[in-house]
Amino acid sequence: MPKYDVIIVGAGITGLASAYHIKRENPDLSVCLVEKEKTYAQGNTGRSAAGFRDTFTSEINHMLSSSSIEFYKHVQNELGFELGMDSCGYLFLLDGKNAVSSSIEKIMKRAKGRMLSENDIEKIGINLKPDRNVASIMNLPDIEGAFLGENCGIIEPDLICSFYDSELRKMEVEMKYGTEVKKINLTPVTKLDYPGEPFLWQEKTIGNLETNSGEISADAYVICTDVWTTDLLSPIGIDSHIRPKKRQIFQASGKEISSMVGKRVDGSEGTCPFMILPSNGIYLRPEPKSKSFWISTADELGRPYSYENDPQPEKEFYEMGMLPVAQEYLPQLKNSKVTSSWAGHYAYNTIDKTHYIFRAINTIVATGTSGSGIMKGDSAGRIVSSLLNGKETTTTYTGGKINVEDLGIKHRKVEIEELVI
Repeated sequence: MPKYDVIIVGAGITGLASAYHIKRENPDLSVCLVEKEKTYAQGNTGRSAAGFRDTFTSEINHMLSSSSIEFYKHVQNELGFELGMDSCGYLFLLDGKNAVSSSIEKIMKRAKGRMLSENDIEKIGINLKPDRNVASIMNLPDIEGAFLGENCGIIEPDLICSFYDSELRKMEVEMKYGTEVKKINLTPVTKLDYPGEPFLWQEKTIGNLETNSGEISADAYVICTDVWTTDLLSPIGIDSHIRPKKRQIFQASGKEISSMVGKRVDGSEGTCPFMILPSNGIYLRPEPKSKSFWISTADELGRPYSYENDPQPEKEFYEMGMLPVAQEYLPQLKNSKVTSSWAGHYAYNTIDKTHYIFRAINTIVATGTSGSGIMKGDSAGRIVSSLLNGKETTTTYTGGKINVEDLGIKHRKVEIEELVI
């Protein structure tokens, strides 16, 4: 049976970043990364809207995201590894109530940004006042202001994951793609070599992983398997503390959309901001290569907490749900066509909407990204590495200090995040 010092399960952004920082801090360790798909970022990392922002209401989420963003900028601008990173901004379109909300006040104290006037918003091509009859039926508020988060934008998930993958290969981390973990086996710390071990009264640890390519083992394990974490850990009695919810994205294209996507807030050539509408959490992510919008929403009530093995986008949900709302604020969508669509899942921490990173016996679990895995991925990887090394604090890329137990279970110290998109 192949034996390693550390095995990381999952090659999404969190698993890759964790493997990178573990090996960076412990170059002599034998490290293996296991992934059931044929390459990296084939799960929910690759199916995400792929935006980045530091506009969070909680201090810990701001620290996690802002540090990761600066590291990604370093990779693209200084190391010369193209990530498709474009700081086009996040534009939060606000109704009268939210324009003066405490959430916006919290964000403005931490994140770089500015308020836009109604005149500024109209110049972008956004309709401030939906049709009165439609607004009455669909409960659509007028737009009375907007906050532009400036240290925000878009990134390509396959490219950031490609960076980590290439670095891991240079570090001689063994990459086992196409290797699915079927079962995690417990073993007694002190073996008696007696049939039926481990017994109730024996101290237990994870002994090995059963995969489609045979058994493998390590001294320590890191589980970064997103919504699949529950299925892996529940059989051995470890609670992942997360719930999965389906999320779907529709790419809308058209001549008027193409023109809008290619202009910045000030009207110059570039990329328009990632826009969040004031109704039903609907957002539009610009896609400059195809000059289209990716449209989605974090629908809550009415969407079950459940996992689908092969989630598919629901055409009717877009046509009868999202589109009627979005086109009231962006008339450019009225003549648009859906040119692509896909679906995935959020791994929700339903308590405070922030990562869970905790130790259980000889494994570290990193999950509960709640839709912000990419934008906090590098920081999460640093925390995993610190926890593995027995450190009490993690130093982020920007020099901030995070107590590793703050994101754990027993001594958790995290504010409830008010702004999940």
